[in-house]
Amino acid sequence: MYFVDKKYTEHAQFLSAGTFITNQPWIHTERVIDSYEIISPIESTLYIECNNIPYAIESGEILVIPPHTRHKGIKYCEGRMKFHWLHFSSVNLSIHTETEVIQELNVNNADDMIILPVHTNKIDSRRFHVMFNQLLDLYQEKKRNNYLNAYLSCLLHELTSEILSVLTRKNVNGNRLQPIQDWIRIHAFDDVTIDKIADHFKYNKSYLSRIYKENTGIGISEQIITFRLKHAKKLLTETDLSIVQIASEVGYEDSKYFMRLFKKYESITPTQYRKTFFNKHYNKK
Repeated sequence: MYFVDKKYTEHAQFLSAGTFITNQPWIHTERVIDSYEIISPIESTLYIECNNIPYAIESGEILVIPPHTRHKGIKYCEGRMKFHWLHFSSVNLSIHTETEVIQELNVNNADDMIILPVHTNKIDSRRFHVMFNQLLDLYQEKKRNNYLNAYLSCLLHELTSEILSVLTRKNVNGNRLQPIQDWIRIHAFDDVTIDKIADHFKYNKSYLSRIYKENTGIGISEQIITFRLKHAKKLLTETDLSIVQIASEVGYEDSKYFMRLFKKYESITPTQYRKTFFNKHYNKK
């Protein structure tokens, strides 16, 4: 999820910033504030819950907490704890899914946008930390508000630039992987393997497996199973084929293995699935 300002014309307002340091066991207090907060650990892991979602924020990662959000520590941080924190206000940021952001980037100019992650561990945050320290120096020197706001905008643009790099790679890889996903769908009921897919598309097997899961959220082997079980459910409810025949139709010569797999993914046996469907169908009459 991302906080997005599609037209960054009304700039964010800097409120405060600092670096929290402790050498004692420590847990974040529970609170709700009326501004955005960016947290980025430098040393140790920060265990925190926002909107009932737990996070373990490690060194170099970024967490953005929106206004009026209850957040609290969920575990003591042992040893030395050090993290940057930054409070700012913004009227035009709104929450969007990754898919929505990518779609927006395909039709609008990214130069006008600010995109902040709810949580990310995929960016290079080194420049962010350098810029944060510079902003902190300006704040401690009590520079003019307009100066602090301008530098805050630079920092937000830096985060946006890193996020854009991540999203662009995903978008390119996603488009590139669509033919592979289509090929798997067409050949899912054959004797298809990751080796055969990698060989067909001239990819290294390990590389293909990694980028496929990174960009689709599902591994290739699981993708094959998904296509097979989807078709199996169709055959169970629309034909009188036996379980053995259906197993063979979707690529499993070992019907017992098919039944175990079906139960694992559907939490019900093929026979129970068929009976359940027909019972539902009967009740509709």
